[in-house]
Amino acid sequence: MTNKSHLKFLSKKQLSEIKDFKYNYGFDPSNDEEDKEPKNYTRLANSFRNNLIRLESDLNSKYKLRDKSLAIPFDIDYVQITFQDQFVINKYYKDYYNNFGLEATNFYDFAKKGLFAIVDRAKFERFINSVNNFISYELEKNHNLKFSEYVKYISDFKLLRTEDILKFKLEDTGSIVYLELINLPLDDAIKQQIAKALISYLNESNIEHKHDSENDRIELINPDSHQIQLIIQNYDIIESATCSLFTTIRPGEFNTVERQFAFTVSNSDEELPIIGIIDTGISSQTALAPLIIDDASFTLAGNPLIDQAGRRTGFNYLGHGTAVAALASLGKENHRNNFQGKVTADAKLLSIKISENGTGYISEVDLLKMLYDVKKKYPEIRLFTLTTCYGIFKEQNEPFSNYTYLLDKFSYETNSLIFICTGNNLNCLNENTSYELSYFQNNHTNLSTPADSLNNFTVGAAAGNLINGPFLGISSSKEFPALYTRKGHVDLSAIFSPVKVNKNYFKPDGIEYAGDIGYYDENTLDWMDEPALTLLSARPEIGIIQEVGTSFATPLVANLAAKITKNYPLLTNESVKALIINSASTSLIPFKSDVSKLKNRVIGHGLVDDFKTLYSNENSATLILEDTIKSGKIKIYPVNFPDYLIYDDLGKKNGILKINATLCFKFLPIKNNQLSYNPIHMAFSIFKNHTAEEIMKSDEEVLSKLKSTLTWSENGRYISKPIPYSNTQKITLNVNVDDLVSEKSTFKLALHARVSDQIVGGLPENYPKEFSFSIVLSIEENLKKKTGKLYDGLQLVNELESIQNIDIDNDLETDSLNI
Repeated sequence: MTNKSHLKFLSKKQLSEIKDFKYNYGFDPSNDEEDKEPKNYTRLANSFRNNLIRLESDLNSKYKLRDKSLAIPFDIDYVQITFQDQFVINKYYKDYYNNFGLEATNFYDFAKKGLFAIVDRAKFERFINSVNNFISYELEKNHNLKFSEYVKYISDFKLLRTEDILKFKLEDTGSIVYLELINLPLDDAIKQQIAKALISYLNESNIEHKHDSENDRIELINPDSHQIQLIIQNYDIIESATCSLFTTIRPGEFNTVERQFAFTVSNSDEELPIIGIIDTGISSQTALAPLIIDDASFTLAGNPLIDQAGRRTGFNYLGHGTAVAALASLGKENHRNNFQGKVTADAKLLSIKISENGTGYISEVDLLKMLYDVKKKYPEIRLFTLTTCYGIFKEQNEPFSNYTYLLDKFSYETNSLIFICTGNNLNCLNENTSYELSYFQNNHTNLSTPADSLNNFTVGAAAGNLINGPFLGISSSKEFPALYTRKGHVDLSAIFSPVKVNKNYFKPDGIEYAGDIGYYDENTLDWMDEPALTLLSARPEIGIIQEVGTSFATPLVANLAAKITKNYPLLTNESVKALIINSASTSLIPFKSDVSKLKNRVIGHGLVDDFKTLYSNENSATLILEDTIKSGKIKIYPVNFPDYLIYDDLGKKNGILKINATLCFKFLPIKNNQLSYNPIHMAFSIFKNHTAEEIMKSDEEVLSKLKSTLTWSENGRYISKPIPYSNTQKITLNVNVDDLVSEKSTFKLALHARVSDQIVGGLPENYPKEFSFSIVLSIEENLKKKTGKLYDGLQLVNELESIQNIDIDNDLETDSLNI
């Protein structure tokens, strides 16, 4: 079997139709627009009465704590309103402003909860009166009173208080505190005057700070707890104050293997992709030295060519960034040769140091500025690893942090792809005596910021350690998720009805081998050498060490991305991401029925497959489509199949081909609305050989589905109350001979797009009008006796080109590591 280059569609030639899209599929959209009113109005009225009492008490408490000596031009109060169902932003946003003096500033729980500024107190009294009338109407049966129907759509309301804004205990105030400012799109002048007063206070109080006006946040350096409390209690433009400790390193003891470096890099003079290692530095005193770019300018904490993090042995530390860098550059190569002889590198390395010891507080403003500076100096860098996450896990359905937003925005603006670990759950040792997937049902196993990033690639850990021989970890097998890995925090079933879900909306994107924990004794789990990964240390006299963690799964996937960009340098990052996801599989990782709903949230799309990601062959062809689409349009691309699939005796008629297809696109994120953080609904599928008009018709009119279960990859019928949109989607299809006969050997690949209008303040005027995307299709013969005809046959009947006549590395075989 010969390794072959993937094939790329000549998109303009393959494209057959572009039409305006009509949303005629799915359930009756009118049902979605109906407000779901509560039936028990008596209970709601009692709840409102308590809300009013609490609101008045909280307002009195708030103003008693005011420091009247501060020169603050305006006072603004905010109410958090929880609704019975999703708030239809574009329909009711202005009504609440005009009728009640309430300006929506942000939405949470996917638009079931909103934060509103009281910008007109006289109009807000109308709201209070309407609530009082509703209470009297229901509890006192005073049916002569009138009230707004909007009241019945609310389930709870309360004042935004200091304790709601402050996301940490004051006694835990760290060296850096972030103030997220509230967005007032309709009353920005008021906000700016309060912001100016706040900056003046910071200057007069000699509080070191950085005002990131573009992203609406202020970073305070070494503030004391009294100052933080005073600011929150008086300056009414702060939505949240956070002080999040980040960490790369987990505690634990391994035996250190002392061995001199016995390998050398054979191709350090070759032109290779560069990976930016955002970490604790890369030691230039190791065998990696020829691969490290000699540039010490990108650092927040000391020399980036020195790595002093990780575990300590004697007077020295064994490093963290160095081990990450080695995996990113060399991949699994060192494990193939047992860390001896010559190895071939896949990437060169740029050290971007953000921490000296792997823990502490980080300036997100400085980090993002440094990343933009990296791209300015080295615009060719596309790939980064980030294995530092905040130590605090994300609560269920918690909104995107500003840090995540900044990284998503950076990746969109700079054509970058960051590989981010889910973070490690260190409590797994103390909370388990055996391996149970049900452990991931616990909220505290959720991932940490910024692993919820959508434009980037999130990596979790599988238990394997890349070593041939018996598996010695505690997991069910080496392909299963390690107990310390973290799961996605989003559970849409807690927000939406069972019919209104998005099966694509999950993290991580996939898992890769990162080592496992072991049994110290029959009932005790611990960090053990045998199931751990063997890694490069930062100490030349030590050589290699044993460690585990999602930090080490992440650079292995980044290494795979580097191989893709090396083999296929003209592919977009969306294609790189789609290739990796398309090859990933969950087939070796069965989840029992009691935990089946956790599967994608724990392992994403599954275990990454290096070989399928990189190469096609005679019997399995990977086709890549890169194109753009405008909002409101549908595009149709015929996919033609060779005739031998119909006329040759293949030994069977059903399931002769298996197709995996993955869509990836990037987007410019939008703040202040968890629901429309990604405002772009894009969906695709593979249909019968029908026209765009036929595909858009309902099933009752024309049945265009190839299979009853194969429909659009994401549901776009919910327009006023949409589901959150995913920018990564995957479908599968088994093809029968009869399918090919009935459709004359042609299926239609269809894709459509639409930009949501459920956005606070409306879609920004300068928001992009056209959106790039990549679709990867792997088409594989599913036959006992392979024909060797598929690859060439597909190329003959479609507008395809071999991406590159690459020098295939025949040493890379699917079972080369027996993993």
